Amino acid sequence: MRGKFLHNNVIATTLIKALRLRGHRIHLEYPVRRGQRPPAVDIFFQANGFAVAIEIEGDTERIPNDVAKAETLRADLFLIVTPDARAARAAKSALKRLNSNFTVGIRVMPFGAALQWIANNCPFSVRP
Repeated sequence: MRGKFLHNNVIATTLIKALRLRGHRIHLEYPVRRGQRPPAVDIFFQANGFAVAIEIEGDTERIPNDVAKAETLRADLFLIVTPDARAARAAKSALKRLNSNFTVGIRVMPFGAALQWIANNCPFSVRP
């Protein structure tokens, strides 16, 4: 992972542990295409026939590129995880400004909500 401490050691590590506890086989820095140093999503997993791409973002700068990566992967769900609710609101606003018809389902959640969703409500869970 190319992020800093909060991205790697707090958010990503905790999400990875939660996904593994749910029985998912995850891929870190999953490449979008072949080639030398291709773009990648932070976390990618497949469960029950659904592909889920996760990006951890602290600001809105890379959101258009992140959406393009999720669409290239043909993910069923693209989850943008932010450090807090303020960043989640900014990310949702950035998505609205794109004014695009996305081919991927997109959810934006602050870290705590995403962790809770994975632990309790993830519709793609392997384990009940």
